[in-house]
Amino acid sequence: MGWSAKDAWGAAAAMCAQAGLPVSRLELLRFGSNAVFGVDEAHVLRIMRPTTSEADVRREIELVREFSRLDFPTVRLAGGVAAQPLRALDCLGTVWERLTEPDRDHVYRALGQLVRIFHQRTTELQVPLQPWRQLALSDQRLAQLRDHYASEDVRLLTQWSQRIAGDLDQVKPALPAGVIHGQAEIGNVLMRAGQPVLIDFEQVSIGPREWDLVHTAVVVTRFGRPEQCYRDFADAYGFDVRIWDGYQLCRRLWELCATTWLMQHDHRNRKVAQEIEVRLQTWREDNPDAQWSGVLERR
Repeated sequence: MGWSAKDAWGAAAAMCAQAGLPVSRLELLRFGSNAVFGVDEAHVLRIMRPTTSEADVRREIELVREFSRLDFPTVRLAGGVAAQPLRALDCLGTVWERLTEPDRDHVYRALGQLVRIFHQRTTELQVPLQPWRQLALSDQRLAQLRDHYASEDVRLLTQWSQRIAGDLDQVKPALPAGVIHGQAEIGNVLMRAGQPVLIDFEQVSIGPREWDLVHTAVVVTRFGRPEQCYRDFADAYGFDVRIWDGYQLCRRLWELCATTWLMQHDHRNRKVAQEIEVRLQTWREDNPDAQWSGVLERR
């Protein structure tokens, strides 16, 4: 919880100096799990939290190169920057090509198409992957947050985690397991020359492909987005995950992860603190209809 946007700015300035990139035009584009800075018209710099391992960063670099071999449309590492990842102030960073934002009217269909192609083309992936461990990531955050939240709230979320873990073993998949993106959301779609590409491969693993479909289904409910957004996504992918018997359980898992993810952020941001309380109250009341706000999420 101690990592702040101010820390990220310091690391970004140092890394730009190392890479020979201009510092004067740095702009913070996104601050969430990582910090993403615009550097100039051609480059963006992503700063990882200090807890991120170098092995994980190097694996993402290897994955992007492998996706290129498989002809899957992804963001590319910036050319001319040697010795990635960069290092500064206990953080690691990577420099990428700068792409444009998608048309919001068509981004859900584009995401569905990208996820379908991703699942198809990664069957021949040659990079070793870990098994899906989404619940373990949430549990790790909870363990780190015990001193920052009321014990009854941490206990409640821990109990939910244990319940979900027990029920997951009983879920029968509707789709074959395989390589999954892990964070298949519209915020991870950008455009190159008018064509959509996928970004952010930190959570690529071997797991249930349904997980890549759950996010879009849940945000329609929790964030109050139009039903047509989900229909566009599901039609483009070719499967409606909401008819799957395991959907409601995976929805709760996604909501638990989204809650613990937000809880790790700086409480000095009033909107973040308010939204954390909204989500905690949802768990206290077990309220399936409470509306959430994507306060830090890219929409």
